[in-house]
Amino acid sequence: MDKVIDHFVSMAVISSPSYKEAQVSAYIQAQLAKYGIEFYQDNAHLEYQDEGAQCGNLIALLPGTLSGTVALSAHMDTVTPCENITIVEEGDWIKTDGKSVLGGDDKAGIAVILDALIALASGSVPHPTVVAIFTIGEEVGLKGAKVLDFARLPSIDLAYVIDAGGEIGTAYISAPYSAKGVVTITGQAGHASEPEMGCNAMVAGAQLITQLPIGRVDEETTSNIGIIHGGNATNIIMESVDITFEVRSRLQEKVQAFIDNVSQQLATLQSSMPISYENRIAQGTPGFRLDPSSELLSTFASCCTQQGLEVQFNDGMGGSDANIFNKNGIPCLDISVGMKHIHSVNECIKKSDIITCRDLIMALLSRPLRPQ
Repeated sequence: MDKVIDHFVSMAVISSPSYKEAQVSAYIQAQLAKYGIEFYQDNAHLEYQDEGAQCGNLIALLPGTLSGTVALSAHMDTVTPCENITIVEEGDWIKTDGKSVLGGDDKAGIAVILDALIALASGSVPHPTVVAIFTIGEEVGLKGAKVLDFARLPSIDLAYVIDAGGEIGTAYISAPYSAKGVVTITGQAGHASEPEMGCNAMVAGAQLITQLPIGRVDEETTSNIGIIHGGNATNIIMESVDITFEVRSRLQEKVQAFIDNVSQQLATLQSSMPISYENRIAQGTPGFRLDPSSELLSTFASCCTQQGLEVQFNDGMGGSDANIFNKNGIPCLDISVGMKHIHSVNECIKKSDIITCRDLIMALLSRPLRPQ
């Protein structure tokens, strides 16, 4: 079996929910040490002690013989359920027994990067300097990447985050801006048998919701209500309710417009009902859009063509660590490793796709970078 598949399967059986990535980090470190590849762990976990973070981001450095520096990145955490993982191999497919996620998101990306590093460190293929970054807490808001000390890293010319689905050759050239947070509406408690004596916060919340665009707002904007929490008993008028919102758009001003609309609608409700409120929805993950004529995109397209792969540049509506690289001025693509049905117990991936992705990364790393 190809070594990149061995790496993937070895990591896939390790439970690594967000902030509990220590065992995956230990596996990567053992492999890097075996081949003499320099690495260090940062102090990201100290920023998330309240969440019980076990380890920091893991950074490996492989000096190159060609000009420039390329970063490769994947995250070490997975969504749940990820306990007692049983791997099932059926021909070219790898999946689980249906009781847990597979963790191809994003251990397949880690396996590709790790195998590429080992191949370069063990061989004589010319390559730029490579910085490999394995992050924590990506699935809960890009937490590891957000506290990554970019000043400690060498100057990076471009980056590839290997954390997307689709056919190999697919890359995401944009990601939305987003915001999330809780709106708290406070009314007046009272006995349910005397509704005139109270003000039900949920009634105000329901009116708020009906005045907002929820779901598909337009072709580049979506919103969602993920959690509603309130009330103590059926015979008590609900005094307060918490409504958790999320909004994402390819235009930052549309995200801000949604936040402002929530505040305006709340003010209107307050003028007709005895309520108070707090709007804690705030701008969050920054979006990005890459220049279609950039070297990053042309290099990726050229290497895909060289490997016989169909190139597909997509606009994304999800976030990844690529958002953070681009925010920090490093042109970064989020590219596919072929995983399917992610974030579910039906997650699966083809061995051949992992291998093809590894070969594509090796091709990308065989090219010198032109001056930026």
